[in-house]
Amino acid sequence: MIQILVVDDDDALRGMLAFGLEFEGYKIMEASSRKEALSLLASQPFQVVVLDMGMPPHEHTPDEGLAVLKWLEDNQPQIKTLVLTGQNAESTSYLALKQGAFDFLEKPISSRALLQAVQRAVLFYEQAQKLKEQEGVQKVEIDATLGEGVKSIRNQAEEKLLKQVLADTDFNVHETARRLGIKRENVYYLIKKYQLQRDVS
Repeated sequence: MIQILVVDDDDALRGMLAFGLEFEGYKIMEASSRKEALSLLASQPFQVVVLDMGMPPHEHTPDEGLAVLKWLEDNQPQIKTLVLTGQNAESTSYLALKQGAFDFLEKPISSRALLQAVQRAVLFYEQAQKLKEQEGVQKVEIDATLGEGVKSIRNQAEEKLLKQVLADTDFNVHETARRLGIKRENVYYLIKKYQLQRDVS
């Protein structure tokens, strides 16, 4: 069953969104803050996150939402995140998409619009998993600035791919080495090179 995390500090709105998605057959969990969201994300499997960007103690900036997106990008990049923006929609959505969000929705949001966005996110999630399982294809998106050189881009891709496979294998070095087709010593070297650590939160 598809499990969705709804993150919003507005209890009434969060409850309404959660109820609407639950009615459509999704399993829903709720969080009212970045701390609650990260605790649930670290302990439960989710396929989609519906994320409010402005939450206390910085409800008038996207900082809290961006922190969740950063954690997801580093630890669970396969999760599709739908961002809810209240103010400064253009700049906030730009920052969110840059940080790995799948899509953004402007408040106020109708249950129908949210459902359509969730269905699209689930479809993309399932297709990505199918590609990975059937063809061994692991998609890595990188942000490359023209002129920064091939080595920098290669390092960025290498680091992102390593993070994704480590996240998929729960930081199992032996399985990561097998999936990447390299020696375990090389995995240890890359972990040290990019200063990666297992998330224990």
